[in-house]
Amino acid sequence: MDAPELAEVERLLRERQEALTTRITGMAAAPERGSGIGFGKRIGDGTTEAVRRLTEVGVGGSLELSQARVARALEKLDEGTYGLCDRCGEPIAEARLKAAPESVLCIACARLGR
Repeated sequence: MDAPELAEVERLLRERQEALTTRITGMAAAPERGSGIGFGKRIGDGTTEAVRRLTEVGVGGSLELSQARVARALEKLDEGTYGLCDRCGEPIAEARLKAAPESVLCIACARLGR
């Protein structure tokens, strides 16, 4: 990639990083006072809220993982190793980087798992 392309990748990654931070911060905020799970007349309401909060925990974990990937891709830009696989050192396919600029593993290594 040439310098303008790398600058565009950095811009996109920084935008994603900011958006992820905003979402994670919003999810981590304490609930409003009096909005706790209550089991009054309709137990289903409390169950629905409990399930929603459990779902948010899963989503939050996924967002944190995405945030870590974006941070690593930005580190690689700074190091001058962006576009090279963290595991095998081979180039990451250009199509993969265009589709997911936060990719730090080539397709073969990503299939193996982290």
